Amino acid sequence: MFGVVVLVVGALAGGYLAGIFTPPWLVAALGSQSVIKNEQVVTSMEKKEQTVLLELGVKGVSEAEGIPPAVLKDFPLLKKARYMIYSGKVKLGVDSVLVKATGDHTFTVSVPEFIWIGDDVNVDRVISSDGLLSAFTAQKSEIEQINNLVSSADRAYYLEQNRQTLRDQAEFVFTKYAKSIDPEATLKFVYADGEAE
Repeated sequence: MFGVVVLVVGALAGGYLAGIFTPPWLVAALGSQSVIKNEQVVTSMEKKEQTVLLELGVKGVSEAEGIPPAVLKDFPLLKKARYMIYSGKVKLGVDSVLVKATGDHTFTVSVPEFIWIGDDVNVDRVISSDGLLSAFTAQKSEIEQINNLVSSADRAYYLEQNRQTLRDQAEFVFTKYAKSIDPEATLKFVYADGEAE
């Protein structure tokens, strides 16, 4: 028994000393490694003439709920839910406007429909709440949930809620541009919905 203990202690001590006295280049040459590679190729290029008029800061919580079959839907151990707490910025603006001279120093600016230009939303935290027996309950994947953080309904809502602010900002921006060229310029704005200001 004593011999076995001595053998084990000796092996441990030998391994420790070998680790101390082994040159780093040898460890690097013989040790395993984990490498992540990422290769990208530009597949398209598109010139844009869009103007960002508003940038909104947003925060929210997205829930992806997994609901068991109807027969067992009230059984809590089968349910699952994933919550994503997110924040970021969304950009609203307009495509190119059309400017027509209507007289000396007077112009009409035709403004198309305001559009969603883009968003930059990051997931800050993910919280899962799964029942003990929920392994076979279907649930949207994390990728699907992330792709739906800002839905088409959200986009329409933000555009509608900020319509007047977008108009005010469009008039400020394009009037500033015009007066930088012609200080006496007077602009009349016509919007895609038929209203003029």
